[in-house]
Amino acid sequence: MKTVLACLAGFLSVIRAQDSWCGKAYQAGAPEIIPGGWLYAPDTSSTPRLDLRVSPRHSIYVSSEEAGQVIIDAGLSYFTGAPQEGTPPGSSGIQPRWDGDGILNVTVKIKCRTVAVGTIAIDTTGNLFDVQFDELTPRFESYPVKVTATGPDGTTYSASTSLFYLPEKNTGSVVKIDYLYGSLLYRNNFTNGEFSYVFPYGFYGNYDGYFRVHENIVAYSNRGFSGLHPVTSFVDSDMSSQIDTMDAQNLLWQYDMRGSFKNLTSVAEQVPLVKDHPSLLTWYTGDEPDGWEDPLNSTQLAYDLLAEMDKYHPVALVLNCQNYYFRDYSAGADIVMEDAYPVGINATFSFHGTPCNLTYGDCGCDNCHGSLIDVPDRVDAFRAYQSWIGGQASRKPIWAVPQSFSDTTYWRRDPTPEEVWAMDILAFNHGAKARFAWIYPASDIINDAASKIAKVVTVSPVMEFLTQANPVLLRGASQTSPIDVAYWSHEDTVLVGVANARNVTVSSIEIELPSDGWEVVATPWGDVTWHTNGNTLVAEGLFPAFGTSLILLK
Repeated sequence: MKTVLACLAGFLSVIRAQDSWCGKAYQAGAPEIIPGGWLYAPDTSSTPRLDLRVSPRHSIYVSSEEAGQVIIDAGLSYFTGAPQEGTPPGSSGIQPRWDGDGILNVTVKIKCRTVAVGTIAIDTTGNLFDVQFDELTPRFESYPVKVTATGPDGTTYSASTSLFYLPEKNTGSVVKIDYLYGSLLYRNNFTNGEFSYVFPYGFYGNYDGYFRVHENIVAYSNRGFSGLHPVTSFVDSDMSSQIDTMDAQNLLWQYDMRGSFKNLTSVAEQVPLVKDHPSLLTWYTGDEPDGWEDPLNSTQLAYDLLAEMDKYHPVALVLNCQNYYFRDYSAGADIVMEDAYPVGINATFSFHGTPCNLTYGDCGCDNCHGSLIDVPDRVDAFRAYQSWIGGQASRKPIWAVPQSFSDTTYWRRDPTPEEVWAMDILAFNHGAKARFAWIYPASDIINDAASKIAKVVTVSPVMEFLTQANPVLLRGASQTSPIDVAYWSHEDTVLVGVANARNVTVSSIEIELPSDGWEVVATPWGDVTWHTNGNTLVAEGLFPAFGTSLILLK
């Protein structure tokens, strides 16, 4: 999906048109093109390998923090495995069964100094080790982190990462990624010097239109939206006073460089104008660079410059294609966004007069079915690609950009309120950690629908689950089975998310829970009544087409 910025009559107008190729021919009569740049799953192993990985708990730490954590994963994988030290030549490595108690002895070193030791169980992930920063000097260069793990048979495995321990920043906001959950923490004058979790929920919006009016910014914030993505930049218009209004509202926003990120001189000029605002959340560079077929290194070059000039805010971008040079384009971001738009499209035949398939055509949603299931499918695909790439990429957050519009070409109708809610819950169930829909203001019906759910997911108690837990998928929706179910565990409570991805009423829903003893204590979202029967969560009565529920269990 290509985005065209046109300056008309002195203001910025934004036109979004699905004319991207994703490496395919799409005009009638053009020869078929076999797209390049596909990312494939690694070759499988005949025996499981120890996939040892290490990551800092947070993307950055600052000098006011005396300690932090690292995350160590020791999963078993048939696809990827960490380098093995001490394995005899010709050995296939880890055997199908482990001897002994399945425990790894772990040592964590930062800058060659041992900072933590302990044990972890084989085939576990998310193991946390505390590390002290007392012997680290704050600096902008990263510190090398190395983990060694010795298995029951004496074989030693290793993994490495980088940790940023930065000088304190006393102006504006500081934003970091919690890699354990993929969520964001921010600190500014509204948080009393503490890092606070945030679930960004909102829209893209044109600043030179609706959001040029300060009262509209306040009204948007009052509707419960916790984030905004203004589609403009300082080089496009004078928006400093609007940013001041966002700062006063603590309305967190992404700074958009879609029109300039390939011009590194322009990027360098913009960063000092923006980086010290208290409501700055993230940088945003490529807007569908894969659809535009931008130079493959363009997002990485912009990322490197942004990291050099301001390491205190993450960098995001959105990818339009299902699988087109994902590795190259996503390398230039800390956060990868997806924007599959499936509502009102013909997924098999384009208005250009061509069919749509893996190698040909353009139907408004790359390699989609034309159903709401395309949204969680795209989130899952991006998560799989990141796992295949490995390293820090496997823990990059994924954000959703759902559809909130229609036009006369690809998307022939607006989503209904029920479809808005279903796309949101489907994305959250599959691990999306934020939501910025295209585009605000949408229709009054969509604006009202989004406001209603925003006032639930951005505040307690639901926000704690979305930001401080990872969803466990119990049932994934498919073209034949419409119900999608996931749960989050936080402290002694569980949140269950249920979404009907299709336009069919389901007569009964029974969800088997991992254990029994749970009771329904609240239903923060949805009109369906639920109760438990042993280890089964049961919907009372019909579950409507595109229906959604969030249920709290204790």
